[in-house]
Amino acid sequence: MIKKIVIPTDGYGLEDHVIRYVARAFPFADFHVISVINTYERGVQLTTLLYKEMKESAEKAISRGKRLLESEGIHDVKTRILEGLPSRKIIEYAKSVDADLIALRVYSRKATASAQRMGSTVKNVLKRCSIPVLTLASECERIPINKVMLATDGMRKSERAKNFAILFSSSFKTDLEVLHVMQDKESVEHARRVLKNAEWKASFLDIDVKKTLETGDVVKKVLEHAKDNDLIIMGTGRKFFIWHYIGHVTQAVCTHSPVPVILVRCIKKGWKKRISRR
Repeated sequence: MIKKIVIPTDGYGLEDHVIRYVARAFPFADFHVISVINTYERGVQLTTLLYKEMKESAEKAISRGKRLLESEGIHDVKTRILEGLPSRKIIEYAKSVDADLIALRVYSRKATASAQRMGSTVKNVLKRCSIPVLTLASECERIPINKVMLATDGMRKSERAKNFAILFSSSFKTDLEVLHVMQDKESVEHARRVLKNAEWKASFLDIDVKKTLETGDVVKKVLEHAKDNDLIIMGTGRKFFIWHYIGHVTQAVCTHSPVPVILVRCIKKGWKKRISRR
């Protein structure tokens, strides 16, 4: 199911934990390490010396990423240096190689729940990219992936994430927990229908679902249950007029989760990737 993974890197070593994780979690995938020279930076077009330094930095970045993957037993790594706006080029490249996953680093902010910093490039990729994005804030040793949690609000934007979670669980033979945190004005009957629907869909692939219904703060409850799982899957991409934006729940979970979070953006046509069992 996860056959091609794109890993953007800037070469400062901040993505090392992401590279190591995806290499260990998805060892049979094809890996693409890319670095983007941000020609939208002020003065880059006018300063030859600055451009040269940025290109050298990009070359070091992809070399470092390749070496890390090779140290994890991953060979035949594809590398590419791109130029332009980082988020746009990451998305364009991932689509051009038909990637199944983009792996990105987010800043860890575990000290306080109010501090949420994903970085502008990560946010822009999430807003515009239909390819699932894996984010990881800190080192994670929960490999192999045995327990997956789908955090869903039952809205249409979460439908694609639900389908992805079921396919992922089937492909990697994992346990699947579906968590729904009930909101103040939401009826218990509706909340139970959300869980029941996920269970019904998963039954077609012979997946037993652990249904969990909670009340309270969404971020707090998701992070509590993250401790008992190896991976979180969530939907994102709520729309405001013609723009997509990233909500505070998504940002807080990604920057505070002890395990990787795969974010699946809602799109009209749904998720059409071919399924292949490992």
